[in-house]
Amino acid sequence: MERYPFVWAHGLASSIAHEDELGLFPCSSLAGSRPVLRYDARGHGTSIGGYEERAYRWSALVDDMLRTPDGPFVAGGIGMGVATALYAAIRASKRVAALVLVLPPAAWDEREATTATYEADADLLELSGTKRLAEAVRHRPLAPLLAQLCPDAREVEARHLEAMDQKLLAIVLRAAARSDLPRPHQVRDVIVPTLILAWEDDPEHPVGTAQALADTMLQAELHVARDVADVKAWPTRVEEFLGAAM
Repeated sequence: MERYPFVWAHGLASSIAHEDELGLFPCSSLAGSRPVLRYDARGHGTSIGGYEERAYRWSALVDDMLRTPDGPFVAGGIGMGVATALYAAIRASKRVAALVLVLPPAAWDEREATTATYEADADLLELSGTKRLAEAVRHRPLAPLLAQLCPDAREVEARHLEAMDQKLLAIVLRAAARSDLPRPHQVRDVIVPTLILAWEDDPEHPVGTAQALADTMLQAELHVARDVADVKAWPTRVEEFLGAAM
């Protein structure tokens, strides 16, 4: 069967450079078996964007992914990128052949605390500037497994935040606060092979949301990492999943 290209969407306020510096791109083993396409979402990394908040809502960011490949493809993403991949499967159901969803963000009934954080960060940014927000981010706890894999992840995140356009970053955060994953009835209609990867004890990416997706999607399989070895096995797990699916 044809090896469709794999298109990857990064997380909120991240970029290709940010992911590469962390060294946690979970699909790194695919390059030898199929084309891997990565891009910076609008307003992130090297991609520019205007100042219209609606353009950065997650249901709109799917436009970036759908412009990347020609023909059918595998859609994948982490955090915010999970929303991008799901919206792609809904908007272009004949093109998305499979899904790889890594660390789904808090969604639906679990989303209230996260959206409040995005709004508070946008307020802080507008009142006190990027450096003040970056300093606050440096002091936030990490998910336990991320702390073991990349102890300086908050420092890396803070530096990348400082490099972003202050006005645009505030808009991106407010758009995220007004965004969510597609509604459960929309997700239920996505019937393609789907791999969901999550880890424990991360309020921003709770296992509850990952489990809800797995329970809703007809062809989904969920794997929850319990230790560092499980996370380090993600690239191999993705490769094996796609090898079996297509």
